[in-house]
Amino acid sequence: MNLQELREDKGRLANEANEILTKAAGENRKELRKEEDEKFEAIHADIEKLTKQIERMEKQDAVMASLAEPSGRRSDPNPVDKRPSSRGSMGKLTDHDRAEALRAWALGGVPELDITDEQRSIAQRCGINPDKKRLSMRMGPLLRETSPEALRAWQASVDEERAALTGAQSTTTTGGYTTADATMRALEVALLAFGGVRSVATVLRTDTGGPLPIPTTNDTSNKGEIIAENVTSNELEMTFGQLVLDAYKYSSKYILASVEFLQDSSIDVAAFLGNALGNRIGRITNDHFTTGTGSSQPKGVVVGAASGVTGVADPPTYDNFVDLVHSVDPAYRTNSRFMMNDATLKTIKKIKVLQYSGDTTGMPLWAPGLNAGQPDTILGYSYVINQSMASPGSTAKKVLFGDFSKYIIRDVRDFYMLRLDERFAELGQVAFLAFARSDGDLLDAGTNPVKYMAQT
Repeated sequence: MNLQELREDKGRLANEANEILTKAAGENRKELRKEEDEKFEAIHADIEKLTKQIERMEKQDAVMASLAEPSGRRSDPNPVDKRPSSRGSMGKLTDHDRAEALRAWALGGVPELDITDEQRSIAQRCGINPDKKRLSMRMGPLLRETSPEALRAWQASVDEERAALTGAQSTTTTGGYTTADATMRALEVALLAFGGVRSVATVLRTDTGGPLPIPTTNDTSNKGEIIAENVTSNELEMTFGQLVLDAYKYSSKYILASVEFLQDSSIDVAAFLGNALGNRIGRITNDHFTTGTGSSQPKGVVVGAASGVTGVADPPTYDNFVDLVHSVDPAYRTNSRFMMNDATLKTIKKIKVLQYSGDTTGMPLWAPGLNAGQPDTILGYSYVINQSMASPGSTAKKVLFGDFSKYIIRDVRDFYMLRLDERFAELGQVAFLAFARSDGDLLDAGTNPVKYMAQT
């Protein structure tokens, strides 16, 4: 099936789900019958599968389009050294070279294994010393989303930064951009997969981990004046505050990999390490970016959000969502969206909107995006799923709405892995441990860019 057919199927399924809700509303039933509920859930499960398939095909199309472009990777770590490598030509490093360099580092501490001269040479050209237990990398530029276009733009920016630093990186012994890009790309995608907040927040990358003050001011209540000719203007001072971001240290806890696993040439070591470490750090940081207390950990967006609508019944109503949207200042609404977990979204998909007096069927509050690049929406606003948020049935803040770019995540760009050689040597295993430093808080000078809906 092509993309257009998949989108048509998604629209057909959305209409079938709507018919179920319409039938129940026409019979004045507040609840679906068991068989209707099962069919409704099955339809939306199919919609989710189609959505993922559409995203995969769009991603593949973007990759194929990029391969057809004439521009290549600027990845030569030493423009003076033009000796051909075993994998590339004219000294150019290939992705295979980078993978082998990282594999050499991963196996470098296993006493019974001798890294070949070729592996050691490739590692050296990539800026990695296999004898070092620590591999330092730098977090790449901001990646706001995992769409194919964003990934391509991210890779282009990494290539550009690498090209600008080739001279400085050519003799490094702790690792650099030449090999780390593949691992960091996998790690960043993993962070986003578990990072509902990170995917929509503003991410700042700093070279050091010292306190980062961000000035704030609220001048919304101040107004100008009319003055007569030749009359001096009055002074009206602005009051400034500041948001200070720290850098809390996060550990992935160590993971174990067998020597055989690392030796296998079919294993993508960069993706393995990036995904394994990124998933763990992504889960804990997203928890903190969502509900963190702000004491010895980041302050979560739920904690920083202001009250929008409270005393909401389960399930919420159309009016509740309208009230929540309009509780946020119009200046923020143009860039606003909803945030909730998947269980709450399931509840929202069953909410019907009566369009006129006497309407007994109504339309769903949730609407599927059927065109390329068009997201599913609630009241015309897109949404992001964040599994760290509270589920329906609790008295917690379960739905957020607002401009999430005002939530600031601060990452310290140095990210490093440790290779633990001796600890599991008798088992033929190598342990890897990663560390990252981050903080987060809502940038709010009193104008409340994000508000919450709370259930009774």
